[in-house]
Amino acid sequence: MIRNNPFNNFYPTVVANNNNTAQQLKKYAETDNSFAAKLKKADEDLASGEISGPTDSIGIILRQMGEPEAGGKVETTVIHNGVGVTVAKNAVYGNTITIGGSSKPDWIRVSTSVGTVNIDLNDLDSLMKCLDMFSPEDINAILRKITEVRQSRDAMQEIDNMKNTTAEQAEKKDEEEDE
Repeated sequence: MIRNNPFNNFYPTVVANNNNTAQQLKKYAETDNSFAAKLKKADEDLASGEISGPTDSIGIILRQMGEPEAGGKVETTVIHNGVGVTVAKNAVYGNTITIGGSSKPDWIRVSTSVGTVNIDLNDLDSLMKCLDMFSPEDINAILRKITEVRQSRDAMQEIDNMKNTTAEQAEKKDEEEDE
């Protein structure tokens, strides 16, 4: 559906949601535009003396950044596919990559081969736009972590529902006994 707007742009009415994220992540992991392909190309360019390789992958960004001083950090923010990605090298805590963020962030942290990735579960669209920055192994690690978090939250919700139901049944039983 195309809506009337002053910029004559098409905005899809369906946005990536939590129901189809796993399928979309898998699709991105199987493309040749992945982090591993870009890093391999950059290594080939470096070995041949050409430095004009890709510059939008996390590994390449980390290579281009300076080394942090003891106790300090080096940080850069890049815009990739319209999403702000902050990459930080910290002498104490290692590499951190923060993708997007919403007004009510729900952060999870995933350990990957390039460092710890901070992902806002309320802004998975940003993650989807930045998947080509990661290797298939890292994408799998991110997928596993998102799945684990969702499953544990679903289980906690079920436990809370059972507790509430049991408490309500006990209250009804007490009321019936009082009558």
